[in-house]
Amino acid sequence: MVDARGRQAVVHDHEGALTALDLENGALLWRHGPSLRPCALLAGSVVTLRISPTPTLVVVVLDAATGEDRWTSEPVDLPPWARCTLDDTRAFTLRTDVADDAVVLRWTARTWYRGGAAPSARVLEESRRAAHGAVRVTLADPPSLDVLSEAEAGAEALPETADADVPPPAPPAASSGRQSAVLDQSLVGDRRMELLLRPGSGSGAVVLAAVDSRTGTLVWEVELDPATPRRAPRLRP
Repeated sequence: MVDARGRQAVVHDHEGALTALDLENGALLWRHGPSLRPCALLAGSVVTLRISPTPTLVVVVLDAATGEDRWTSEPVDLPPWARCTLDDTRAFTLRTDVADDAVVLRWTARTWYRGGAAPSARVLEESRRAAHGAVRVTLADPPSLDVLSEAEAGAEALPETADADVPPPAPPAASSGRQSAVLDQSLVGDRRMELLLRPGSGSGAVVLAAVDSRTGTLVWEVELDPATPRRAPRLRP
């Protein structure tokens, strides 16, 4: 997740611990966490979701300069079977819309049949559940949260993602020639931000690297997570 000026990024590891970086030189600005999902970076604030085992949605706003807590919302109840997840999965998907000093978080939660034997049509039907909604976070002083009506949230659920239990396809080799695999990449100004899986002991480490998009030269790199989960976090625009 990168701010509008392309100067700061906030990323999370597999436990939801946040790292803020200066994109000019890769310098560490602050760390915070765990159990937070970064959603938006604007107006000097980082808007995050707290990931917990309860069927609630809790927004936590941090100071973008220091990483300190600014504000925590009251819990918003989800269906009793729904849970927020650190990344988009088949069970929970999130879309973030940003406008001026407000962020709208649109969520979709799902369940499905997970048994081994072939189910009956009735079992299949009863196991399929879906719900969606949205909240608006206004970054005033202090911030505030409003639960949007069904009409404001939108009638359509977000597209279903691949099952999180299925490993993603093997990523291509890094274009910059280093002995790593590219998990994700995005262009920020004249630099390409590459999320890399670096071979090593165990499952390897996740590294964020800034590469000059014109020459392919490595500008800087930072290790984000020394222990890689099966599905590494994605870069966010």
